[in-house]
Amino acid sequence: MNITFWVTERCNLACKYCYVHKQPKTMTLETAEQTIKYFTDKFDETVVAGKRINVALHGGEPLLNFDVIRYIVETLKARYDGHIIFTMTTNGTVFEKDIYDFIKGKVQISVSIDGNRKINDTNRIYPNGESSFDKVMETLKFLKEQGEYIRVRMTVNKETLPAMAENYIYLDQMDMGVVTFALDAGAAWNQQDMQIYYENYEKIMEYMIEKDKKAAQYLLFNIKEATFRRRTGCDGGTNTFHISADGGIYPCALAADKVDYWLGDVWKGLQPEKLKALHKINEIPVKGCGDCTFKQNCSSQVCKLINKAYTGDYYTVSAFQCNERDIVYRIYKKYKYILEGFHV
Repeated sequence: MNITFWVTERCNLACKYCYVHKQPKTMTLETAEQTIKYFTDKFDETVVAGKRINVALHGGEPLLNFDVIRYIVETLKARYDGHIIFTMTTNGTVFEKDIYDFIKGKVQISVSIDGNRKINDTNRIYPNGESSFDKVMETLKFLKEQGEYIRVRMTVNKETLPAMAENYIYLDQMDMGVVTFALDAGAAWNQQDMQIYYENYEKIMEYMIEKDKKAAQYLLFNIKEATFRRRTGCDGGTNTFHISADGGIYPCALAADKVDYWLGDVWKGLQPEKLKALHKINEIPVKGCGDCTFKQNCSSQVCKLINKAYTGDYYTVSAFQCNERDIVYRIYKKYKYILEGFHV
């Protein structure tokens, strides 16, 4: 079971590519309590079935509502310890020692930073235009001193794409944690951009293979598993839930706080007709895919909300999605030789 608590939509940064509709919405303790109460039966069923509960603490900048985070983690951990995992992505600017003392050993942390000072501050700045770089680096260094090995997340847009590999290497050589990257899906990517993306991806793979073949093997294996696993259908509203700051229930991050995809709330429960309408959208096949090799592995086949977000139509696949997937496949084909004899 996957549940995301949108503990706040507030953020102290003004990242230029942010997809969250910044509103002064913050989850109250009462809403958090009611959410846990409403989903208790579902949590219990998940544990009895021998499955794991995955809880994401999301924002905005989630640590701006630390009291609610503390309540959620303490309450759920007390009941489901050993069957539950907490994750959180933070921008690293409001991270203090008292926060760390609580989440240590309880919450898996990802910190967002896009690279060196110049690249990071191209997009990740305070509302007054000031740099966020020094504060984030202070947080990363603190976590390293505590022996934490975290996930460091880069977002890449058209401006920063040419330096993607350079900044991946910059962050990796700091040995703060596992460096990951994602393209800004809302940008207007073209074929020239995709070629630059491929060339940077090659540089990253060559660097990793030379530096640490085992780490390169894990990187390529995880890319393969994430991109080319068989997709089984949308489980939004049945096994995956996003809870907005005001207690609304939504199927996924793309749908959160959008009235068209509201499935109910944690006081009155899921509305069956809303859930049925969502699943009906996903039953209709997409257009134009023909005999595409990746059809059974394509998220756009099973999640029509992705298509709607990027093309304005549920059944038209985004060219960006296709092109990015094709590049990942080309990378996998070129470097799959390193997986010979590799076992997880």
